[in-house]
Parts: sequence; structure tokens; C-alpha cells
Amino acid sequence: MDIAAAVGAERLREIMSELLDRSTAVVKRYGGTLSQFTGDGIMAVFGAPITLEDHAVRACLAALGVQEEAKRLAVGVQERDGLDLWLRVGLNSGRVIAGEIGSGPFGYTAVGGQVGMAQRMESVAPPGGVMLSASTARLVDGAAALGEAELVQIKGADEPVPAHRLLGMGDRHRGVGRVESNLVGRRWEMSAVEGLLQRAVDGHGAVVGVVGLPGIGKSRLVREVAAMARDRDVEVFTAFCESHTSQVPFHAVARLVRAATGVEGLDAVTAACRSALGFPTQTPRTWRSSMTYWASPIPRFPCPESIPMPVDGG
Repeated sequence: MDIAAAVGAERLREIMSELLDRSTAVVKRYGGTLSQFTGDGIMAVFGAPITLEDHAVRACLAALGVQEEAKRLAVGVQERDGLDLWLRVGLNSGRVIAGEIGSGPFGYTAVGGQVGMAQRMESVAPPGGVMLSASTARLVDGAAALGEAELVQIKGADEPVPAHRLLGMGDRHRGVGRVESNLVGRRWEMSAVEGLLQRAVDGHGAVVGVVGLPGIGKSRLVREVAAMARDRDVEVFTAFCESHTSQVPFHAVARLVRAATGVEGLDAVTAACRSALGFPTQTPRTWRSSMTYWASPIPRFPCPESIPMPVDGG
């Protein structure tokens, strides 16, 4: 709390109030619940009281979002107070007891050893960084970019514990690239979809909706059909939806357009420049329409000097 001594109590209250408002908005955006305000920090819970199958991914997205908001606020703090504002964020996953505590107005919170581990991860995170425990790192494997495992010494532990620094989140779905066993059953479903696939190859397109209970094998069926299409030399583009983006217009469409244009994983400016170079015959009107799908403005400044582009040998 060196910042408290430098700016005084009133200014500190202004900074913390603004930071709390911004952080709360980010936490709610990803379906989290603000549990505690600790004076110089907050605790948020994901997966309770509302169950979320991707609670760890949402927590990582919220942590990065909070850091982005802190960086924006830090600009104003630096200009007005001449001080650097940094945040540390720690994440941990595990079983806790969650609910209302006592009969007073203490609100909804979580208690248990796993809460303490999250605090320990925060204490060893670098300024401006996010540190994940081993349990959280396992849950987001394939969905997040993580640093190498490092052993950190935390309070209350005799031996160092493994931790990972969160570097970013990727667009790659966890199901992509997995090793599959042979599909057993589903002969009727596969036969029906195979017939529709053949009609599409012959020029009669179709839309297929796969509906079923969780875990029944919808995603596996889709992957089998995609593999079948590739075996017939059909180019396949894949996009997936995320529950926390249900309020983002055209999010799934934007992912599909990015996949089709080969700009997955690129930032908005680089993606826009590469797409412009890839579609030189488009008119300004159609280009502007295409741009709206991934919600990035038409760049009014030079594109990066080095843009990854596929090159065909000839």
C-alpha cells in the first residue's frame, strides 16, 4: 500500500472506487460473482452460485480483463499522481463451501483451503501478471497460453508448489487436435449426415442441427462428419460458441469468417490487413461489410511491415 502514503486517503478512495467498478464489470461480464472486498483487492468466484462448465476459462478471461482495465486506469494515475499502478491476480480451482455466511449482511462468499491457495497465487504473481495454480492450469490446458511451470514458495507450505503464469487466451478449441478412438454406434445418424454431405458435394447445400443431452456425443459426431468431408477433399472451416459470449453479436459468425480467411489468432489490425491483401478484388462497400464480422475498424494507418501470409510455390 505504498500508494496510500503517496496520494492520501481521499485520492486512494477515488482510485480504489474506480478500479472496483471496472473490475466488477469485468467479473460480471464473464459470469463471476464478486465475493469480497479486502480494502486493497477483491475476491471473485466462478462456478458458484451458478454452475459453469468452463469456470476456469472464464476466470482466466476475467483476470486478463481486469489487468487491461487496470492498465487503462494506470495511465490516468500516472498523469495525475506520477505513480505507477500495478495489480497482481491469482487463480486457483478446487472444492469450497460457498453461500451466505452468518446472519448479518456479509453476502455470498466461499471458504476453504482453496480460497487461501488463490491468495497465495496472487502473492507470488508479478506486478501486472496473473498466476495460476496447478489445478487451474490443468483445467485451461489447450485453451490458454501458459508460461513454463515454476516452483514458488508460498506461505504455509513447507515445499515449493508448482505455478504457471497466464500469458493469454487462444482461439483454439480444446477438442481440436485430440486423438480419437474408433466411433462405436451412431450408424443411423452417420448415414443420414453422410447422405446430406454427398448432396452438398453435388451442389445442394444443407444445414444440420445436432441436439442432445450433455455428454451424449454431439461434438464427436461433428468431428466425425468433418473428417469424412476432408476425406472427400472438401475444405472444412470450424468455429465454436462460448457461453460467456452469448451477448456478443455475430461472435460465432466472426469466428467462422476468421477461420475461412486464415486469420485465426491474429490481432484485429493484422487480421484486417491480411484479409485486405487476401481479397484485392473486393469493393470498398463489400470490404466494409466483411470487416463488421470481426468488429475491427477499417485501418487508417499503415499495416504492420511483416504479416504472415501463405505462399504457394510455383
